Amino acid sequence: MEDSASELPFLIQTLQSETGLTPTALRVCIARGLRTASEIQEFLTPRLDSLKDPFCLMDMRPAVERLILARERGEFVRIYGDYDVDGTTGAALLSWIFKDCGVFQFDARQPDRFKDGYGLAPKAVEEAHAENVKVMVTVDCGITSFDAALKARELGIDLIVVDHHHVDPVKGIPAAFAVINPQRSDCTSDLKQLCGCGVAFYLARALRTRGKELGWWEPGKEPNLKQHLDLVVMATAADMVPLTGDNHTLVRHGLEVLKFSKKPGVRALLEAAGVGSRDLTPGHLGFVIGPRINASGRISSASLALELLTTSDAPRAAELAKELERLNQERATLQNRIWDEVRAQVEQGLSEGKFKYGIVVANASWHEGVVGIVASRVTETYRKPAAVLALREDFGKGSVRSYAGKSVLDALRASSKTLLGFGGHKHAAGLSVALDQVDAFAAAFDHALGSIEEDANARPLLIEGNCLLSDLDVKTLQEIEHLGPFGPGNPEPVFVFRAAAQSHSILKGRHLKLNLTSTGIQAIEAIWFNIAEKEEFMAQEEFMDESEWAGVPELNRFRGRVTPTLRVRDWRRISSS
Repeated sequence: MEDSASELPFLIQTLQSETGLTPTALRVCIARGLRTASEIQEFLTPRLDSLKDPFCLMDMRPAVERLILARERGEFVRIYGDYDVDGTTGAALLSWIFKDCGVFQFDARQPDRFKDGYGLAPKAVEEAHAENVKVMVTVDCGITSFDAALKARELGIDLIVVDHHHVDPVKGIPAAFAVINPQRSDCTSDLKQLCGCGVAFYLARALRTRGKELGWWEPGKEPNLKQHLDLVVMATAADMVPLTGDNHTLVRHGLEVLKFSKKPGVRALLEAAGVGSRDLTPGHLGFVIGPRINASGRISSASLALELLTTSDAPRAAELAKELERLNQERATLQNRIWDEVRAQVEQGLSEGKFKYGIVVANASWHEGVVGIVASRVTETYRKPAAVLALREDFGKGSVRSYAGKSVLDALRASSKTLLGFGGHKHAAGLSVALDQVDAFAAAFDHALGSIEEDANARPLLIEGNCLLSDLDVKTLQEIEHLGPFGPGNPEPVFVFRAAAQSHSILKGRHLKLNLTSTGIQAIEAIWFNIAEKEEFMAQEEFMDESEWAGVPELNRFRGRVTPTLRVRDWRRISSS
């Protein structure tokens, strides 16, 4: 329920007396639906023991009992994770958990992006059968592996699907031994926002619970699952799932675990990427660490990253982290070349009147491993959903990204007659298409998007409210910091300020650095990243006059000093009317 203008001051005053928080920080709390002191306290200090019961997930109990039986019988279990960050960290997490559980005989595998494609294929099940695997556990894949599930049943392999991707409303779930997926229509767990590694963590919690009941460990000697939240937080950040509910708790604690991770591979990865503990935010994990893990599966083999995250050998971890760093640099070079070619193709299409609602571009020279990253850049630049396809001899494979909350999954369903296959999320998906159907798909995709409404909650910039520069003191910004981690579902608070620029300078030819002030207020340093493209705005220097600035207030910590700063998101002149 929204608060009326007359109720808000009273609510803020009441909460201020009960919590001691500043009015500006309380406005952020209220905007996130926190209307009582107890709700605010719970959000500020989330407890791991308040996480939802893992057995509330459908099929959790039979899955756990089957793993217990495998342990008792000495049967071989194969973990099968997707090749992205979510699947890799999830497979690593279950590997650590199975080790902690003692005598599990297991290994972990991943599909080859280029040879096998996405998901669990019947061929992988046949290979597992030939190697005497009795139980397969997928992570971050499997929900669309209908043929593989039937093959597993035929060969006597019990398949446990651990996934979080959307369930096909027509086909339903595969005929596996167990399907643990909060997206199931018959699952009432209220855990739909978990990523794949997150679902795997709940499987680990359930397995530990039953292991304790069965006396697998001496009292007090059971595995400490909190130590594996470093993997969960990396996956949650990279998969861009909402940081609300249990995810808020997992990420808050996961960031702390990550700072002091005991895993040699995680430490080596952070060191190679040059990420210090101060940089450990969901944003840094998603845009700095995530690409390095993904580079393994995009350019080479995902098994490199999986080995890195599961090794106990520090020298080997350093070698693997160095190799991932090299692959990531190769990925960046490749990505930049493809981006230049994609942009030229998009510009030509726009000049010809194409791409009214969505963009589809394709080329035989583009690398399948990076088209997803390029698709994201297309949506950011042209503000439309986009599909970027890498063409092979007889078909194309590509990635689709959403814009303004439009469901690309719905658009793909509407275009399915032109496709060989597809799957994914509302905001990101993958597809395959026959070469002679690329144009038909582009037309169907564009037509479908024309009838899909934007998500009102996915507008480019959501404003928290108006604020004075004088409200940006250290205490207030410290309180706002504690409302993080920020990300999807818990966005960084953006306020609007009236201020004039005392001075400005250009950094690295791209960023605008300013000193903003208003009457009687000491100037506050502000920075607007990647502003170089707004050449007209820069040339006119209208921002030197009093204007309205939208930005994220932050604390700058430098050489022992802590000062308020503003990260600018938008600007507009004040109307003279």
